[in-house]
Amino acid sequence: MHNESELAGVLSHEIGHVLRKHYLKAVQHSAVVGLLGDLAGGASGGNAQIKGAALSFVKDLYSKGLDKEDEFEADRIGVVIATRAGYDPFGLPAVLQILQEQSATDSNFSLLLKTHPAPADRLDRLDKLMKNQFDVIPGVAGLSITDRLKEY
Repeated sequence: MHNESELAGVLSHEIGHVLRKHYLKAVQHSAVVGLLGDLAGGASGGNAQIKGAALSFVKDLYSKGLDKEDEFEADRIGVVIATRAGYDPFGLPAVLQILQEQSATDSNFSLLLKTHPAPADRLDRLDKLMKNQFDVIPGVAGLSITDRLKEY
């Protein structure tokens, strides 16, 4: 990221996940599926088994990511939140453009690119949603990340 508006866009995207309870819904869905699987398999409950199932879920969620529609929704919400906070509404799209240029084989980005929709698809959706609505909003880019870090 190059500036605060890009960081604000990414953080607002994550806040969007929290507001819409995407992770909670994924956990609840997994618990129901796991319970049904246990019932179907005749498994008996046990502390170790529950811990194992929970750990397995966390690993699975981390490696597969959320539902793609959840990611698109968090993008939309992220743009709105960052804009309302006074940042440039195009901060998140700028980060997605950076990600679009990265190789899926680059270990720094491989998990992100594996667990999220393609940056081009996300940009396309945001473009359709944003259209000209955000062009007149005087958002600020904020300080560059380098300048902000110098303060610390």
